[in-house]
Amino acid sequence: MSILPTEKKIKVNKGDILLKQGQITKHGYLVKTGCLKSYTLDNNGKEHILQFAPENWMISDLDSFTNQIPSVIFIEAIEDSEVAFISKSEFNDISQLEKPELIEIATKFRNNLIATNKRVIGLLSATAEQRYIDFTLLYPTLVQRLPLKLIASYIGVTPEYLSETRRKLAKK
Repeated sequence: MSILPTEKKIKVNKGDILLKQGQITKHGYLVKTGCLKSYTLDNNGKEHILQFAPENWMISDLDSFTNQIPSVIFIEAIEDSEVAFISKSEFNDISQLEKPELIEIATKFRNNLIATNKRVIGLLSATAEQRYIDFTLLYPTLVQRLPLKLIASYIGVTPEYLSETRRKLAKK
């Protein structure tokens, strides 16, 4: 059973961009297989990863989706993926959702916000080692699937520093 009112799915290839910065978000995405990431680019063109969305995670720019304003993020497939999506009109027409479906969608978006808040707090106050540990707890299936440079970007360190941190943790 799908949690979305109509099971509209698309296949996206690794590297496909589902949302570009400046576009108004038209969809919330539920990852069925694969993995997506959201990120922003700074003035120097450096990528800053905000979130990963592996299987059963939802991803969107919620501010753009809700308020129909230009997005401040990109959403890109980092693996060949299959995603289901819900449009703004479907999301707003909750009468077409049965209660369990609505609860599951709301729960997935709520979990997304909770993870984002924890991430921001970690970036502000935790050591790189603790941020990596938090990453492994939040995304246990991604530790072996993702390139080191993506994980490093997510936790805010260089790939070299992350390698050193992982070596230290392995010795403990």
